[in-house]
This record gives sequence, structure tokens and C-alpha cells, in this order.
Amino acid sequence: MPLELHPLQEADLGAAVEVMWQSFKPDIMGCIWPRGFTQAARDYTIAKGLESWRKSPEKIKKMKVIDTDLPDDDPLKKIVGYSDWYFYPKQRTEEELKEKEGDGGDDDLPPDCDKEMLREFGGQLDAAKREYIGGRPYIELHILVTHPKHHRRGVGAMQLRWGFEQAEKLGLPVYLESSPIGKPLYAREGFEALGVLPFDARKFGFEKELQHTLMLRPVKGNVDVV
Repeated sequence: MPLELHPLQEADLGAAVEVMWQSFKPDIMGCIWPRGFTQAARDYTIAKGLESWRKSPEKIKKMKVIDTDLPDDDPLKKIVGYSDWYFYPKQRTEEELKEKEGDGGDDDLPPDCDKEMLREFGGQLDAAKREYIGGRPYIELHILVTHPKHHRRGVGAMQLRWGFEQAEKLGLPVYLESSPIGKPLYAREGFEALGVLPFDARKFGFEKELQHTLMLRPVKGNVDVV
């Protein structure tokens, strides 16, 4: 089988961000950047990703799925899927929660984005984590993407299997906010719906509501991803 799962390397991050854009362009990233994912926005996303990753390598784990059958000069370095996991194995204090949430000022927002949309969406994400997770230990699946040309090949399942194995070792639940397209996969793999964000992308001129579902995979006694 030509698909292989590996840890992402720093040099891969630009390609991973492009896979993310191609995957989420019709979805949340298209709402964040309605005029397109500019070079300034791309550079910011890569730089901020590297900064946080280098600051907390024990907390942030990034994985990639490559297709070994792709040519060596593939512009995306053979990456067909990418996932971003945040590990919080210990109870967190109120100060730590506030630090994670940030202050929401313009300095925290990427260039060329719809700032009003991103403030509202980000604020709702923070509020949801407060309500459903609080300071409890857990693992967050922050990003899971498959390049549109490689759907239905098990790319997402490979990455979920890795995350579930880590969760079982640590005895932790896994939390995520699912876009409409991802919800069926997560439901099949044991995630339970906790609620939905009140966010409606149509308020910001997007053609779809983009209802995001808050989901949790409870601690399991075994790993079963197919």
C-alpha cells in the first residue's frame, strides 16, 4: 500500500498548509479568507504554526500521510493528508486557560482575513471548550485534512488511528469541532456529539451555514479504526 504515516517535519509545514487550504477552501478557510489565501496570509500561517510548535513540542504533535507512488518532484512533498493534535495530559489552571484563549486583538489575527468573522468564530470555539472541557485533561484534534484528490483512500482513518492509540495510552478523551463534511467520519469512529456552535457563516456573506458540531470520543478500552 503506497500510503504511509509519518511525523510532520518543519520543512513540510508549507506543503501541509497548502493541503489544508485545498481541503478547506470550500469550507471554513474560504470563509476566513473570502478574497483568497494570499501570500501574506500563507506566510503568517506557516510562521505562527512554527512558532507555537517550537515553543511546545511536547504538546503539539503534527502528522502527515504521504503517497509513496507520487513523483519525487511532487510540489506537496507527496503529502496527501495532515493532522494537528494538542495534548493536555494534566489539569490546567484558570491562568493557563486564559493564556490559551488569547486576547482576541487584531495583532492575533492573520492578514487579509475577515476579522469580524474570525473574532466571532474563535470566541465561540473558546467558549465551547470552556463549557465542555474546562481545565480537564484531554487531547484535541485541531486539524484533520485530506487533499480533495485523495478522498476515500483511508487517509483520515490512518491519522485517527494514531491519535486514538495515543489517547488510549494516556487514558484521555479526544475532543474536536467538526465541519459538516467531517461529521459522518467522526461519528463512525466513536465520537459523540456534545452540541453545535451558534456560528452561522451566512451572516458574513458565505453561501453555506457551516454548522460546526462539538464532538468527544470518550476514553475507550481498545482501539478500533478501520
